[in-house]
Amino acid sequence: MKATFQAAEPVPLETSRVRKARQHPRPGRIWMVSLVLALSWIGLMTFVVSGCLLLGQGAAHYGWLALSGLGLFVGMRVVGFLFAQRLHCTLCHGTVLQEKRCHKHAEAQRIPPLSYRSSAVLSVLFTGTFRCMYCGTPYRLRK
Repeated sequence: MKATFQAAEPVPLETSRVRKARQHPRPGRIWMVSLVLALSWIGLMTFVVSGCLLLGQGAAHYGWLALSGLGLFVGMRVVGFLFAQRLHCTLCHGTVLQEKRCHKHAEAQRIPPLSYRSSAVLSVLFTGTFRCMYCGTPYRLRK
């Protein structure tokens, strides 16, 4: 006798939820703050390398280069702080590129030797996306 009904393969009841990256309303400011913070890292590295060369060789131009690197570091940190204050996540209203002492979300991305903010800056500069460190929402900067 031929069966009239044949059951299909079982479908899992729970499907994994993957949140699609949201468009951030101020992508230009995110890019700008990320570039400013990257310039501050370059200033810090210039200061450290020039300071070591100044101690090792004693040439005066390394001192001026170290001072300019320190000035670049401090200036870009101040500018980055002022611009990052007004960048908020559209869901949790946490500051996107400024760390607070709040608990970070389990899905927030962090490269182990760096902080959450530094990891977000590198993600913005190299991929054009980032995750909010407080709610874990993925954002994209392009449409």
